[in-house]
Amino acid sequence: MRKLFFLLMLFSMHTIAQDRQLFLINTEDAGQVVTLLQNPSVDVNYLGRNFVLATSALPPKGNVRLITSNAWADGFHYYLIFTHPESRKEYLEGLTEQAKLIHIEENFVVAGFDRGDDFIPQPAKNDGMVRLWDRKVTMPGSLQYRVSTRNTPDPFIASMIEEVDASLITATVQHLEDYGTRNAYTQQSVQAQNWIADEFESMGLEVEIMNFSMPGGSASDNVISTLTGTLYPEEYVVVGAHYDSYSNSGAAPGADDNASGTAGVLEIARIMSQYSFDRTLIFCAFSGEEYGLYGSEAYANRCAQQGMDIHGYFNLDMIGYLQNGSYIHTDLIYPPSAQELADFYTDICGIYLPGFLVEPGMLQGGDSDHTSFNNNGFMGIFPFEDSQNYSPYIHTSNDLVGPSYNNSAQARVFVQASLASAASLANRITPPRNLKALGFDNLVRLSWTVMEGVDHYNIYRDNNLIGGSETADYEDFDVVNDTEYQYQVTAVFAGTDDESDRSAAVSATPRPLLLLPYADDFEAGDTWWETSQSWGLTSLSSHSPAHSLADSPNGAYQNNVTSYAYLRPFGLNGDFEEATASFWTRFDLESGYDYVYFEISSNGENWIEMASFNGIQQNWQKKTYSLNNYLGSEHVQLRFRFYSDSWVTGDGIFIDDFEVSRIVTDMPEHETPFTFYPNPATDHIRIASSAGSKTRIVIMDALGRAVMSTEVEAPGDLRLNNIIPGVYMLHMASETHHVTTKLIVKSYSAQ
Repeated sequence: MRKLFFLLMLFSMHTIAQDRQLFLINTEDAGQVVTLLQNPSVDVNYLGRNFVLATSALPPKGNVRLITSNAWADGFHYYLIFTHPESRKEYLEGLTEQAKLIHIEENFVVAGFDRGDDFIPQPAKNDGMVRLWDRKVTMPGSLQYRVSTRNTPDPFIASMIEEVDASLITATVQHLEDYGTRNAYTQQSVQAQNWIADEFESMGLEVEIMNFSMPGGSASDNVISTLTGTLYPEEYVVVGAHYDSYSNSGAAPGADDNASGTAGVLEIARIMSQYSFDRTLIFCAFSGEEYGLYGSEAYANRCAQQGMDIHGYFNLDMIGYLQNGSYIHTDLIYPPSAQELADFYTDICGIYLPGFLVEPGMLQGGDSDHTSFNNNGFMGIFPFEDSQNYSPYIHTSNDLVGPSYNNSAQARVFVQASLASAASLANRITPPRNLKALGFDNLVRLSWTVMEGVDHYNIYRDNNLIGGSETADYEDFDVVNDTEYQYQVTAVFAGTDDESDRSAAVSATPRPLLLLPYADDFEAGDTWWETSQSWGLTSLSSHSPAHSLADSPNGAYQNNVTSYAYLRPFGLNGDFEEATASFWTRFDLESGYDYVYFEISSNGENWIEMASFNGIQQNWQKKTYSLNNYLGSEHVQLRFRFYSDSWVTGDGIFIDDFEVSRIVTDMPEHETPFTFYPNPATDHIRIASSAGSKTRIVIMDALGRAVMSTEVEAPGDLRLNNIIPGVYMLHMASETHHVTTKLIVKSYSAQ
């Protein structure tokens, strides 16, 4: 009976652990957000400025609140609804009758509904609403947004921003207001959609009416217009605004929210459509924003699915209201993941609009379409009129030109700022991207992405110009083994001789590649491994006596650690039919929270997960992984990556008897043609070979340095008189085969 009860308890605990729970997690800095996004047990569903909403089978650590223990059940929809304290009580009374779940925070609620795909809740009086999706937020990669060191205004961009016409912006706001409402479910919104499309088409732009689904029936669609880039047509800069409006009662003229932003996008498109730009510009008018960012989410998710290379998204939403006695400025709103783009926008404003103050913003009462881009792996920012003193008339019938849209001069400055930023991003002299550096024997090989319109590239090593290349690669032979070098590359453009900023820096250490096959029982040290933080050899546990490689060789690991153990690179570009990596392991890692990853890379930058380890495995087990996908690669590297969070710790992971094996064409791995004896040796070894009489011999010390390199007529003797006693690697090779093994040299007296 006790055993049955115990098994039932285990089953119950397992079932609970597997339920997907929805949590609200307060975040203190960008580092915490990155940690959450990288945690395989956590799916971040919404990325806010100082909090995230995330799904996990286990509660994440830190300042966490459970919203529901059975998230994303069939037919269940969730909304993040921002509510103003003054109107919250009345709103919640109505919401209680509709929602199955209500989680209340200071400035918003998370509500769950199970009323089917046709149901949509109403927003709070003057605040925003975001539909939450069962999708994992992805982190954007760095695009090096740093403004060029030539930080004086570009005359072309300075001239363009002077073309911005406040009277045209106001006229467009008035036209959109005159529809009476642009609620996404009304015919007037469809009429506004078609008028916006006609405006884009009159500018000569390619226009798409993008249909997407909204609950509750037919609604207006997105209007997407495109100005194709001349140099990099597959790289994009996006400017957008929502054109739909909303009111809790009566008409929904939506002058400031958001005819003003839509008018700004149309004015930017009007000006930029008269010119050409290096990158493709996309001008968007979204619908469905007021009901949960539906239009922008559909578009941004499609962009992500298509793998579009979007350099940045600039959002215009409410740009025309200025409180009496205040000053023209913007409160810039963005999540930590978009910091680079926010800095870029701030720098551009400092160059072209030095009197326009860009201040950090925290919007407590809503959200906007930039969030859709940030949640789909892009960088988006939202320059807002004032996060504390925005128009009090939005979502009412008084959101009109006059009381609500009351400052066309401010609207003009906002449009100028986004225009200057979009143009600078579209035409910036981009540094070379995806620079890779691989170290070989007295050689570092560089490669990067090919750029159009380039005359040549300049190569910098340790901040010194060392040469140039007309192709997107370079070989540096002027290096010394076991010395780390840092490289950057610039592009020099044909016709102008303009030189880009330097690329992101990469480092490489030249040294001979590891010779295969490789076997290591860690009894002669961890010579072939490069480790960080606490990784090292331990005698606490081993598969074969008496040492193993461990992330925490002296006992339990520490909290908040990310550390690595890299095996020296090796080549798989020989006549190999198969290749495998294997090792024995046991581990004690906090279940669901602390992980070790076994990863592989063929370029030193992009790492692919081959396995992950979590939980407790008390017994030693052998793990074997195929490397066949990397056959033919001249530079392959394996690593272990350890990650721990901020709470419970364990003994960590132990690795022993690590091998990289390969099967040579027409010859099984263990049928080696080479033999030698004795081992351990004193003054000589005798070598025999069935693969030909001449055998190439290389003896390497613990640092991988060749201490002897010669040829032997096999069978024959190799004298070791000048070899200091110690542990070495002996490499024997013929024209068709080669093998590497351990050689121990002892002094004569030791025998």
